[in-house]
Amino acid sequence: MKFLFIILFCTSVFAQTFEKEVTKHLMLNFPQYENIEVSLNKTFSSDEKIVIDETRPVSLSRGTALIPIIAVKGFKTGKSVITAKIKLMQKVFITVNDFEKHTPLSEQTLVVKTMDVTSINGTPVNTDVSIEQYRTKSFIQKGEILFDERIEKIPLISIGDKVDAEVRAGNVTVKTEAVARQNGGNGDLIDIVSSGNKIIKARIVDANKVIIE
Repeated sequence: MKFLFIILFCTSVFAQTFEKEVTKHLMLNFPQYENIEVSLNKTFSSDEKIVIDETRPVSLSRGTALIPIIAVKGFKTGKSVITAKIKLMQKVFITVNDFEKHTPLSEQTLVVKTMDVTSINGTPVNTDVSIEQYRTKSFIQKGEILFDERIEKIPLISIGDKVDAEVRAGNVTVKTEAVARQNGGNGDLIDIVSSGNKIIKARIVDANKVIIE
């Protein structure tokens, strides 16, 4: 009886230790989360050694993590996967007002909260971004989480803007006027319409100039 108690105690200690290792591994691989709570769905054997297989990726899906492991039992070694229930806590932007389409964003119109994002649809905007560079793509209600899918960079050039287009060939530069057919920011490749009414690809340099590619 005493021997059985020792085995159960050692197994419990190993399970707790391994759970901490899994938590640490997840936090290193998913730094966007403030905290990850882990509950393993596995009963460990006292004669089995298990380590995380760091050569294979972890998969997260709606409250479940698939953890790749290497299991050693006796003289046998094998690769496998264990499942764990997880809770993901992340800092997110919350809107303090209703936002109409194409409303510029600022830190004054948002608050940052740490929330459970385990089961949400969408990708919350990283709270470290320069939010002033972005605007809404569509109407967003007060109190909603701000998602990447609902915002876009404020364009340097908008559809219909007149731009100076340059063509470079060696030491020769030819300039012409054109009209933007797409929105875009610095470095983006957009369609423009040349003075000859041709659609051409050009890369944005600033709010007034593009380079034809």
